[in-house]
Amino acid sequence: MRIYEPLRTPGANWAAATALALISQQVAGKAVRDALFLSSYRAHTLPYAMAAAAVLSLGAVLALSRVVSRHSPAKVLPVLFASSAVGLTLEWYLGLSFPHVAALLVYLHIALFSPALLTTFWSLVNERFDPHTAKRAVARVAGGGTLGGVVGGLATWRASTLFPLPTMLLFLAALNAVAIVGTLLMRAPKKVVDAIPAPRTSAHTVAVLTPFETLRKAPFLRNLALLVAVGSATATVLDYIFSAQAQLAIARGAPLLSFFALFWLAVSVVSFLLQISLGRLALERLGLAVSIAFLPGIIILGGAIGLTVPGLASSALLRGGEAVQHNTLFRSAYELLYTPLSEAQKRATKALIDIGVDRAGTVAGSVLAIVILRLASGHAATVLLAIVVFLALGTLPLARRLHVGYVLALQESLREGAEKLHLAEEEERAPPANEARARERLIDQVEAIAPGGLSTLLEGVTEPEPEDGAAPAIEALDRPRTVLTRAAALLSNDEPRVKQALLEISPHGPSAACAIYLLAHKTLHLPALAALRAIGPLMVGQLVDALLDEKMDYVVRRRIPRVLAGCPSQRTADGLLLGIATERFEVRYQCGRALLRVTDADPTIVITRDKVIEAVKREIAVEKALEKLSNEDFDDDIHTEETNGLMEMLARDRVDRSLEQVFAILSLHLEREPLRMAFRALHHEDTRHRGTALEYLETVLPVELREVLWPYLGADAPLAPARLASELLTELSQIGPRPRT
Repeated sequence: MRIYEPLRTPGANWAAATALALISQQVAGKAVRDALFLSSYRAHTLPYAMAAAAVLSLGAVLALSRVVSRHSPAKVLPVLFASSAVGLTLEWYLGLSFPHVAALLVYLHIALFSPALLTTFWSLVNERFDPHTAKRAVARVAGGGTLGGVVGGLATWRASTLFPLPTMLLFLAALNAVAIVGTLLMRAPKKVVDAIPAPRTSAHTVAVLTPFETLRKAPFLRNLALLVAVGSATATVLDYIFSAQAQLAIARGAPLLSFFALFWLAVSVVSFLLQISLGRLALERLGLAVSIAFLPGIIILGGAIGLTVPGLASSALLRGGEAVQHNTLFRSAYELLYTPLSEAQKRATKALIDIGVDRAGTVAGSVLAIVILRLASGHAATVLLAIVVFLALGTLPLARRLHVGYVLALQESLREGAEKLHLAEEEERAPPANEARARERLIDQVEAIAPGGLSTLLEGVTEPEPEDGAAPAIEALDRPRTVLTRAAALLSNDEPRVKQALLEISPHGPSAACAIYLLAHKTLHLPALAALRAIGPLMVGQLVDALLDEKMDYVVRRRIPRVLAGCPSQRTADGLLLGIATERFEVRYQCGRALLRVTDADPTIVITRDKVIEAVKREIAVEKALEKLSNEDFDDDIHTEETNGLMEMLARDRVDRSLEQVFAILSLHLEREPLRMAFRALHHEDTRHRGTALEYLETVLPVELREVLWPYLGADAPLAPARLASELLTELSQIGPRPRT
């Protein structure tokens, strides 16, 4: 296993710069919008304006979805920025003569373009980075966005004392122009999958689903839509409560603009500090579900304070806390939930959810505010706040459902990537029929080339030799008279006689033990394996005892798991678990493979999470010592040039196979098929497919395992696959055998 440098995130800096300009424009635009509207209209008309803006957005969302699906976010986003800049300039000019009309148009403009720009920008980010790299990129992009909030809020606050209010519209138009430049510089890398044709063709044309059909067929997307709808309705009600309290306490015009500017500046500063201090840490340590759940938690806490101490201070605290959390941890986690989805799914539904569902939630919140104002005008704020707390409580269970859906989406993305990259056939393709025999010949030739065999060359550093007094199977085969008479035929070295005796073998008595010794024979071990498999379920105890006996011949121990693999039972699994704790790697490796087979054959077998974690940690600890050995220069005074080359070759093979062993152990606890696909994806050169695998592993691995295993997986290059024994034999033939001394 090789340690790699952290993944690079090219393009993230330009994305962060674009986010800075975008969020600066949105924060400043929100303050200008509210100040212009409340300076021209009374607060009780605000819900009507909110509802009208939401209806306008609903009419545009389907058109945006179709345009993005057809032309991609990278082409649509610059056009949106340019259109917004032109519209703001025209509204500034109109405001010179008709301020009331301009105030209404600005309100509708911000409501229409802000979500469209935001969702298209994040769609571009989601397509630009794979799911794993996106965590690093999104943390940086969100940091740029929160810094943009600080810049926008500070600029608006200072401009409120220096320039007339309508002049701020020109500043917003300039920020849109800056964002165009950043968008054009976000170049997506060429993906390998785009250059590879799909492995399968179909005679039937697959129908392209509409956004609503896509949403209807995907429970994960429906949960996202529900989260957005409830969040939007909640934010709308909070926005009304806060705005109404502000109008009651502060004079209209410049003072009101200054207050909103300072408020959103404070929100932006807190958001920026929270993002740079906890943004990436929360995503990587707490996970997406917990980061999502923080938002309703903040609303519940702030709502309780507001109900206890009503007024502008508590409503500002609640609105600000909701905005800070929404702009930082929630926004980052929410956008990452889209990364495993296919481009077709994202392009078809993201605008519908981010704008259409969001605007529907705004309409619902506005209608709710209007109804409560009519029914309970004297206590409207208290009733609305209680409803907000109730909605937040109902949102909490969604976090768990979204986590489950995210894992399933990662699995589906791995499956689709494997099919597109021609890996599906590889997963179904069994190793060459002669691979097991090739591995046996490889080990035999290693034993012939170097005195002391494989343990001296490779395993001596971390795996001690058997103690003196060991009784290997070969010794027993050479002295058949010391064995009971009933076992004489099995120990006769007369192949026809031995094979006949194996057909009559009994699981009871000395004949079974003699058959176990025959596993060390160069030619008779194959019929011995077949005979032992036939009676294996009746002698699991003897087989496990021999497997764990460090004085037993090493060749016997590494072949016993092939017998136990055909004896699926809890007792067998427990014995093999003990086997993966032995010193010899080949024994551990074969025990891991046998465990996979017995657990596949008997789903009732229980292997606890703690045992899996312990086994993985032990394997990684051994590999750290081996990796240190493989990186050191071999002593020329001890080893010849031939054995040096052999050691390097075997060490490289061992390091590559050790990661395969770790994943075999992990699959005893985690879902097997997705884990196998993820392991294969780690070896592929396509960055998005490999990134999806890394994100899946980071999501499903237990924390204690992720910490010790991750240095070997966080790669910016494909992992080296374990080589076939037949390939190693070809290289080994160039070294040539050397007789033992």
